[in-house]
Amino acid sequence: MILSDKKKEFDITQVKGKAYAEMKDAHYHPYYEFYYLLSGTRRIFINDTIYSVKKGDLIVIPKGELHRTTYIGGDTHERIVMVFSDAFIEPLINDLGIDIFKKCFDKRQISIPPNRREYIEELFGKIIREHNGIDMYSGCMLTVYVYELILFVLRCHENAEAVYPADDIGDNVISEAAKFISGNFRQDFSLAQLSAKYNMSPSYFSRKFKLCTGFGYKEYLVTVRIIEACRLLLNTDLSITQIAEKCGFEDSNYFGDCFKKIKGMSPREYRKANGVV
Repeated sequence: MILSDKKKEFDITQVKGKAYAEMKDAHYHPYYEFYYLLSGTRRIFINDTIYSVKKGDLIVIPKGELHRTTYIGGDTHERIVMVFSDAFIEPLINDLGIDIFKKCFDKRQISIPPNRREYIEELFGKIIREHNGIDMYSGCMLTVYVYELILFVLRCHENAEAVYPADDIGDNVISEAAKFISGNFRQDFSLAQLSAKYNMSPSYFSRKFKLCTGFGYKEYLVTVRIIEACRLLLNTDLSITQIAEKCGFEDSNYFGDCFKKIKGMSPREYRKANGVV
């Protein structure tokens, strides 16, 4: 979900999906996301960790984190996805303080206790209704309900143990592989080298990595490199060639091609579009 020009601060959708549906493209964005699974099972890959998600689980994603959803299989699913910007949440942050607000994201996965699911699902329902617009008070009511949801999440973190990432041993190995790639993205390593490190055949590792993360291993490596390149473009005065080298690209032309494929513009255009000259 991407915030449109008309909805720059907040959006929410409730969607039913097919059993084997998956997010077409991995993405990261400058706003926060809450993902609640009403039914079914899903797998969500966030940065370098795989989460197995079941009915009643809430996934909270801070801004700027790479993520993608894939299927586990077997059934349809229904989800609610809510996104909001810094501007939308600013008054609550001013009241709580930024450090307390950030505690929402201390753990990415929260298993809502069965006796509290009716409450959170009713709260999501109220948010959806007010977002669609009931009367002149809907804007204020929407804000109140979203703030209530965030405070509920903070209380969940303080009063209960959160569920942790995937319990499948294969998923855990792939999480370790993803962490290795994200921590060593400046290096070049082949599929054969990577699969041998985790005692798998190249073909099995490739299939398992794609199934668990939604990425091909090379696609994930390039994406992590481009995220770092974006940071360097906006926060340093390094040349395009220097940034390409620092991000693990030996060929600056190949870097430019990869960057444009992911970001839709050249590195130089990206830097200029974000006010850096």
